[in-house]
Amino acid sequence: MDSAARRRLGTWELFAYGQLVVPMAVIGLPLAIYIPPFYSGTLGLNLADIGFILMLARLGDVIIDPFVGRWSDRTHTRWGRRRPWVVGGSLVMMVSAIMLFVPQGGVTNLYLLFWISAIYLGYTLIEIPYGAWGAELSDDYHERNRITGSRQIFLLIGLLVAITVPIVASKAGDAGASASAASRPAMAALGWLTAGMLPICLLVLLRSVREPAASLSTPISFVAGMRVAMRNGPLRIVLVTVILGSLAGSINAGVAVLFFEHVARLGANSSILIFALFAAGVVGSPFWVNVGGRIGKHKGIGVAGFASLFAFAFVPVVIYWVEPTHPEAVFPALLVITIIQGLTIGAAPILGQSILADVVDLDTLKSGEQRTAFMFAFLAMVRKIFEAAGVGIALPVLAWIGFDPQSSSNSGVALFTLTSLYCLVPLSLWIVSTIIIWNYPITHERQVRLRAALDRRTARRAAMKPAD
Repeated sequence: MDSAARRRLGTWELFAYGQLVVPMAVIGLPLAIYIPPFYSGTLGLNLADIGFILMLARLGDVIIDPFVGRWSDRTHTRWGRRRPWVVGGSLVMMVSAIMLFVPQGGVTNLYLLFWISAIYLGYTLIEIPYGAWGAELSDDYHERNRITGSRQIFLLIGLLVAITVPIVASKAGDAGASASAASRPAMAALGWLTAGMLPICLLVLLRSVREPAASLSTPISFVAGMRVAMRNGPLRIVLVTVILGSLAGSINAGVAVLFFEHVARLGANSSILIFALFAAGVVGSPFWVNVGGRIGKHKGIGVAGFASLFAFAFVPVVIYWVEPTHPEAVFPALLVITIIQGLTIGAAPILGQSILADVVDLDTLKSGEQRTAFMFAFLAMVRKIFEAAGVGIALPVLAWIGFDPQSSSNSGVALFTLTSLYCLVPLSLWIVSTIIIWNYPITHERQVRLRAALDRRTARRAAMKPAD
């Protein structure tokens, strides 16, 4: 990689790189938490069908991930390797956001499947090259934390917008204060906002952020590359944590709105909880950038994870011990839990993405090819498979147990199942994931040695390259 990757990024360049995720977050959060209640409760599709459609669309998206990563790594244009893909993905996302969140007339299962698949495609075309672009901006252990930290802060800001806009739009609609956050006006506002913000944020990125030149490397075949990747011990550790974390997060997010409405009975306060989660995340994220530099990225994730899970473990206590006798205390208690979780929520995305950049260094040393986007795509592929599995399991299980999202009198068994899917099952998976990442082996010292070895090899290849 060129020597520019060594310098410390300026404040504006960090801003320009990170801000692209704001519109992606504005539309990304509703895909997880609003699409099920919007297309079932508001538009009338079957909940089990929606779960299957979301799983099918996610699995279909998975197929293209490694190809996008591999093609992006091997793209050579006058504009760079990453820029053309990000531009193309943005165009796809703008159109599909409007069609998915501003549907005209009656909708069908096929309509949902087509447009949710299209928006996932757009997301992939942006996410993988964009993530690789950020990983290549610096080869310094600590600077990578700043880059992923910038992206995470803007992500959380986008999530705050994604929470606020549906509330404001629903209140301004015909139904007024009684409107749901998953109403037509609320979802339409998200669709149009995404389509309007994305080209502006894209222009800022393209004009302000350099794309480092690719290092000299030797391409290897897809099969050989996969063998090298699976012999990468640190990658295997990251892989297992991604599997467990994605499955847990998908199950939790897929039923979160239903849990708040039918178990916690928070009404409009549920949106306040989600807002508090991401607002606390914005406040806490810079802290984890610093912690990761001081005690190591994996230890920072572990500390944050255990603190968050300790707080989250009190959710069943609030529901089954506090709510029956002091229902007025449920919201304050859940708010405290949520704020603690929010303060730690930035650690895993910030430090995890920075860890992946370090894993790429080891892969480059072992494979001989700089394939940053492929590695990001490989992890994204695994993440999406288990995100699809999570929502594809959770919603059909709820439907099978007899839960009705349009009813206010579900059975005790149905409500306990909903509570388990929201809290108990994800909690167990997250605990195991946190324990595993604690033993991740690439420390600051080892990463410095990896970079030195890569630099020596790059220098040898440059010396051997014939002069033009």
